Amino acid sequence: METSKVVTIPNYWTLPKFSFGQRTKQGVIVGIQYYPPNNLLTDLCNESWRYAVLDKNDFSEVSHLEEQKISPLTPSELRAELEAEIERYQREILILKQELVQG
Repeated sequence: METSKVVTIPNYWTLPKFSFGQRTKQGVIVGIQYYPPNNLLTDLCNESWRYAVLDKNDFSEVSHLEEQKISPLTPSELRAELEAEIERYQREILILKQELVQG
């Protein structure tokens, strides 16, 4: 059984634009990290969120992108992507059922 987790963001941070598991044009968000203003690691003067994105074309590739480099899917793009994934899983289920009958 899956349990839900709550992440608390301090009031003085800006809220992230994207969320865990969200599908974007670049792929699926699998991680989020906050960088405060004047961060020595990133040389950024402004605060920012960076996202780990699982590439939609290569599930072994994770990119780390700044918020402004991520584009959300339109509702029609999201629908098309979900329908394609459902069809793919339905084909896999049929194959497994056939194997079960033959076995």
